[in-house]
Amino acid sequence: MVFGAIRSIIRPVSRALINSRTPLYNNELHSHFGSIHQSHLFWKPASARLIQTLTDTRFPKRRPLDKPRRKRATLKPSGPYAWVKHVPGEPIPSNQPNVGSFKRRNEKKRIRLRKAFILAEKKKRKAELQEANRKKKNAKIERQMAAVARDRAWAERLAELQQIEEDKKNAAAMT
Repeated sequence: MVFGAIRSIIRPVSRALINSRTPLYNNELHSHFGSIHQSHLFWKPASARLIQTLTDTRFPKRRPLDKPRRKRATLKPSGPYAWVKHVPGEPIPSNQPNVGSFKRRNEKKRIRLRKAFILAEKKKRKAELQEANRKKKNAKIERQMAAVARDRAWAERLAELQQIEEDKKNAAAMT
């Protein structure tokens, strides 16, 4: 609340000083600030914005580049990452091939192993799924066959009961 009152008093005075070219402005301000131009004074609105940006924590947006920016700009010598020891005329051992760089060898090995593991798991899951589907299909066929057998058995039993009923009627009619 106090700062608002002070600001409302200082603003008109600073504007009057900047806008009017008085001998006071020329003599006193130049004596304090040397030969600083009027636009660089600290109470100018543009300068106030610059001072405010000093406390701003956000970075300005980067301009778009036509090529990707390197993450770490280092001065690396040209050539392979690691030179392999080799004596001319001697055979190269199989565990030390004459390749210029072993860079990322372990990482690439891990990537290959991971891909192989994922592929093996995929094949395993596919085989399990096929087995489960085959079991389901067999169970469904068995249920259908059992239903057909029940229907046939019921039809035979119904025919037997009808035959028994007719035999009873015939026996009753004869007596």
